[in-house]
Amino acid sequence: MLGAMALLTSTAFVSCEDVNDWTTDSAYDRLFAPSSLSISADATDAEVTWKSTPGTEFYVIELSTDSLFGLQDDYRATSQVLGQDGSITKSPFQLEDLNNSSKYFIRIKACSSVKSASNWTYPEKIFFTTKSENILNAITNADKGQDYITLNWQAGLSVTHVVSQEILGTSEEGANLYGEEVVLQLTNEDIANGTVTINGLQPSTGYLLSIYNNQTCRGTRVATTIMSLPDADLTVVLDETTTLTQDLIDSWIGKQSVTVAFMPGVEYDIVGVDPLTGEVAGLSIPTGMSLTLYGMEGDEPAQLNLKREFIFKGTHGYFRMLNIDINDAGAQYMFNQGTAASIVEIKFTNCNFNDFARNIVRCKDQASITIDELKFDNCVITNQGGGNYPIIGLDAKEYTVSNIEFNDCTFNTIKHNGIALYNSGRGLASVNTITFNDCTLYNAIGSGRYIVDSGSTSQGPVVTFNNTIIGKTNVATLTDGVWSSKSKGVRSSSVISNNSYRLADGVFDSNDIKTLIDFNADSDAVFGNPANDDFTIKDRNFPEGVGATRWYAN
Repeated sequence: MLGAMALLTSTAFVSCEDVNDWTTDSAYDRLFAPSSLSISADATDAEVTWKSTPGTEFYVIELSTDSLFGLQDDYRATSQVLGQDGSITKSPFQLEDLNNSSKYFIRIKACSSVKSASNWTYPEKIFFTTKSENILNAITNADKGQDYITLNWQAGLSVTHVVSQEILGTSEEGANLYGEEVVLQLTNEDIANGTVTINGLQPSTGYLLSIYNNQTCRGTRVATTIMSLPDADLTVVLDETTTLTQDLIDSWIGKQSVTVAFMPGVEYDIVGVDPLTGEVAGLSIPTGMSLTLYGMEGDEPAQLNLKREFIFKGTHGYFRMLNIDINDAGAQYMFNQGTAASIVEIKFTNCNFNDFARNIVRCKDQASITIDELKFDNCVITNQGGGNYPIIGLDAKEYTVSNIEFNDCTFNTIKHNGIALYNSGRGLASVNTITFNDCTLYNAIGSGRYIVDSGSTSQGPVVTFNNTIIGKTNVATLTDGVWSSKSKGVRSSSVISNNSYRLADGVFDSNDIKTLIDFNADSDAVFGNPANDDFTIKDRNFPEGVGATRWYAN
């Protein structure tokens, strides 16, 4: 029995030793996997955060534009693997140089030199998406020319090329239509400086401009090249130290056409000098010369301070002004024509006339004066007629102006007549048509004065209002809920209006324009802030697209 017991005891010891002498499979001796993996992404970087795990020496992050789900220990060939050098030791970690507007898949694992790496941890949504970006700075007027546009961005960013596309127009659905893509590869110098100039563009043309890092667009801008200088036999650019003088004009005698360009935002004092007396005089345009005064594009228009008027000598093809603010600095007139002259066209485009006490265009002294076309396009006439003169004065039979046309213009405070064509002693000027297209009138016309005055309703031109708003007339008053004024409408042989509206305070004492459509709200209710020169249409009930386009509500 003792022998049997000894054998059993011996066996028991052996059995206990075998059971407890375990060997560990290192494949299962893993670190705990990180938890709560989350990503906060911007355009080109993202912050990765997670909860740390015990015993972890470093973390490895795998980043890919392809899915990582289902892979175990293998890395995807296209992945970016971060932290294998032991550099990622704690949360959070910043990912950099990502592509904007891109989807990224990500996962993380804990690692140690003494234990097996943990299993992979994935974010809740498996992937994250970077935000869109626009690294291109806004394009200013200083960045544009007739045939180039300069792009600027933060120096040193990862970019490879820029693409330009001409904007050809819009589709029926209102989407932009683009021309062929033109690619310009960026040099190392361009990238280091953060700037490049795209040359060979067309004047007055819109372009879509994009900057890329390989296949990823990192920004877009839309810009329009500036208008080209009007063609002429001679082009002269006046800088801020030079002005337009009679001596300068006379030096161009013999040239059929001259373009004078004024710098944006610069003020020019315009005045002539009588060569015989040395006294201040108007500027005379020599016979045979067609003249364009052109304000170059910029943040602010060129300012011409007229101290004396312009005068035509003899015959001329045209006189044109573009993109200029013209201020009455003592001249009182823009043109004060008292000598015989013949001009095919006088045209003002994108011009603002400020505080002219008397006429913008005046014929006087019963001289033989002929103008075929007198046009104002996209102009604003403000505070005119304080000296008791109309905008256009043609009150004698010797004056012939075939057609007068205002297109997309604003009349803001006109204190006398708009256009005067008749004088009882001098007769009626010869004018065929006067047309107001897409115009806005406010605080016009003066007490006892007319928009157009031909002397009677049995003579004078056809006067037409198309798509025009007539707001408050000058000195209109509201009494017991009724508006009244001493302003007068049109005195001429024929008055036509098409889709043109009269506001409640756009009332006339006589010579009413009966075909206007009445809109039952006054100027303060319809316009943004008319007392402060804002005629934006704010009344949602007012018909869209009527009046000067600069005031259309967005």
